[in-house]
Amino acid sequence: MKTPLQIFAVRVLISLTTLPLFSNVCADLPSAGFNYAKASAAYIDQSTASTLDKIYFGGSFGASEAENYCSVTSGCENKDSAWKGFVGYKINERFSAEAAYTSIGDLHKKGTTSDVSAFSVAGVANIPINDQFGVFGKAGFAHWKSANTDSEKSGSGLTYGVGAKVSLSETMKLRAEWERLPSISTSNTEESDIDMMSIGIELSTL
Repeated sequence: MKTPLQIFAVRVLISLTTLPLFSNVCADLPSAGFNYAKASAAYIDQSTASTLDKIYFGGSFGASEAENYCSVTSGCENKDSAWKGFVGYKINERFSAEAAYTSIGDLHKKGTTSDVSAFSVAGVANIPINDQFGVFGKAGFAHWKSANTDSEKSGSGLTYGVGAKVSLSETMKLRAEWERLPSISTSNTEESDIDMMSIGIELSTL
């Protein structure tokens, strides 16, 4: 049976052993004046800024051409001006996801017209050459609409392209690209592969 002195000594020993651990835990806790609301708001702001930093958008203007559209017809026009708007999200320095709306323009032959547009989503692979210049390739799916004189057609299919970017500033890039929409119905009986060459501006949000 332990004496009162022994019991007291054991209690002192336990206290001395656990005091440093308790002190370390208390040191990691916020002080009494810690502003939890302010800290939460700062964390949310930081997370939002990080997300916005990965978003980019822009627009391009150029020309489109429909292959095979005039292959058996003279006096037709298979080229027109074209434009597009796009928005993207940088997954990392190498890969992005991008959505775009493209107005490909009007095609004309034999008194008929085809007005073609498309909405597309694509994955983009970026290859930096140096701090100012880089190239990219992309592939994805497009839903297109062709408003023809004799009918209105729509469908979905692959889209792909290549391009290059030049940094003009920290938030602005000059962008040039070629892209293709294959097998677009330009009438009840004909399909054309449509190419688009464009140049435009890409802007980062931050």
